[in-house]
Amino acid sequence: MKAQRGFTLVEILIALMIFSVISVLAYRATAALADGELRLTQEAAHWRAIEQVFTRFEADIRQALPRSLAEGKRTLPPWSGQHESQRRVELQFARAAPGLPTTVSSVHGQRMAYVWQKNDNGGALELLYWPAFDNAPNAEPQRYLLLDGLAYFRLDYLRQNGDWIDEWPPTNKTTGEAALPRAVRIQLAAADGAVVERLFVLQ
Repeated sequence: MKAQRGFTLVEILIALMIFSVISVLAYRATAALADGELRLTQEAAHWRAIEQVFTRFEADIRQALPRSLAEGKRTLPPWSGQHESQRRVELQFARAAPGLPTTVSSVHGQRMAYVWQKNDNGGALELLYWPAFDNAPNAEPQRYLLLDGLAYFRLDYLRQNGDWIDEWPPTNKTTGEAALPRAVRIQLAAADGAVVERLFVLQ
C-alpha cells in the first residue's frame, strides 16, 4: 500500500503566489471596467446637459422681441451681443413671458442674458433673468448655472447682408438693418476638446 504524498512547502508557496497574481490581475481588470463605466456615465451626462442648453437657448431666442430695454434713463438695444475673446461672452435680449420660470416670470416678458465667463475650471455658462423689460439702475438679475467646464464658447450673429459678426448691434449698422440678427451660431468646446457647433435661425 502506497503512502499518500502531501504538498511540499515550496508547492504551497508557488500556488499561493499564482493565486495572488491572478487576484491582483482580476482586481485591476474589475477596477478598470468600473472606472471606464464611470467615465462613460459622466461623459454621457455632460453631453445631455449640453443638449439641454441648446434646447433651452433655441426656445428662448425664438421668443426674442424687437423691443428696446431700459435701465433707469439708459436705453438698451433689443439684442446685445458682446464678445471678449477667450474671456467673456454675453448675449442680452428681450424675451416674451411664456415659458419663463415662475420665480422670475412677469406678465409681459423679461430681460434675460446668457453669459460665459472664463474660470479655473475652463469656463461657466450662466443664465440671467432681470425682474422685467425695464429695470432700475444696477438691478441685480437672478443667476442660474447651466454648464461648467466649457473650455471655449462663442456666439456669432448673421446680418441681413449675409455677414457673420461676433458682436451685436453691428458697429456699421446700415439703413434697414433689423433689430435682431437673422440667425445665431454657437460654438462650444468641452474640457476634452470636443467642439460642437449649432445654428439657430430667427428670421
